[in-house]
Amino acid sequence: MTAQDCARCGRVPAAPTGQGRLFLWPPLGHTAGKLRRALAASPALRPPEMVDGALVIPVGDRDHLALARVLEDALTRAECQDTRALFLADGERPDRRHLGEVGALETYVARTRGHWLLEVMAAERVTMLFQPIFHVAEPTRVFAHECLLRGVDSDGGLIPPKDMFDFASRADLTFPLDRLARIAAVKTAAARQVPGHIFINFTPSAIYDPDYCLRTTLDAVEQTGLDRGRVVFEVIETDRIGDPEHLAGVLRYYRDAGFKVALDDLGGGYGSLGLLPSLRPDFVKLDRAIVDGVHAHPVKGVVVQRLVEMAHDLDIQVVAEGVEQAEDLTWLQACGADFVQGFLLAAPAPEPIRPGA
Repeated sequence: MTAQDCARCGRVPAAPTGQGRLFLWPPLGHTAGKLRRALAASPALRPPEMVDGALVIPVGDRDHLALARVLEDALTRAECQDTRALFLADGERPDRRHLGEVGALETYVARTRGHWLLEVMAAERVTMLFQPIFHVAEPTRVFAHECLLRGVDSDGGLIPPKDMFDFASRADLTFPLDRLARIAAVKTAAARQVPGHIFINFTPSAIYDPDYCLRTTLDAVEQTGLDRGRVVFEVIETDRIGDPEHLAGVLRYYRDAGFKVALDDLGGGYGSLGLLPSLRPDFVKLDRAIVDGVHAHPVKGVVVQRLVEMAHDLDIQVVAEGVEQAEDLTWLQACGADFVQGFLLAAPAPEPIRPGA
């Protein structure tokens, strides 16, 4: 964590440890009853008690993992999300000082069971693979590379980003993980001397205030000497955006700083389509589900053709991702897409493709 970081983005918390008490505030009496029965059925754990409306569970130093398993098995995910939780060391009682530490029970469970992710993040054991994006008219000429995050486990194996971000969402770690991924992408792309444009994924919901939360990302770009005009920040999970105005503010920040922006998964749902007129990104990526097999699917063909035409009418360039069949590439060339990406052309690799290679 640097002096410019906020505590939410720049600090990786530790997994719950030590002896103490776990205070739980279930949303319903029914939920509290389920918790009592589950704890009573576990001989390794001590029974809870009610204190000022909270269910209080004594926790030994080695009880956290067993307790997390019992709690997760006893409740639905919605109940884990709605039950408030606070772990305090022995001798401490909850008061106003601890309000900022109260979180979802799901967070306590995930951080206890997800020590592997906390270790990866604390040690910054991440790397980047690079998947090229080609000019559709010349599918051997590279236009850009997309930076793809991978975690590295204790044995040196690669951890898929979906596993990391799925666990991070449960453990309230999306903010620091997204920051780690952005900075790692910048530094690795500079170190590998990636040619052409560089697509860097980010999650808008992991940014409170772009003026503050993205400062370290800009610092990394400046320190590495990357040309801002070559960097494209790509919004992931575009169709899940819940606050378009916030997204517009983040994209405006990037653009004002001299970067380009892209939306992914166009055509995967109405949400991403509805964002186009107001956001006017520099690039859109067509969802792989409508690209794969488009040459033999008339309905997909109509959708893709209309999306390409609409994007071009708005002066937006189109990347078709998920190209895995030669027939789809031929179809996309005739359709008028600008760029293509997919395993037919190149898989993600530790090194970028150099001009003339």
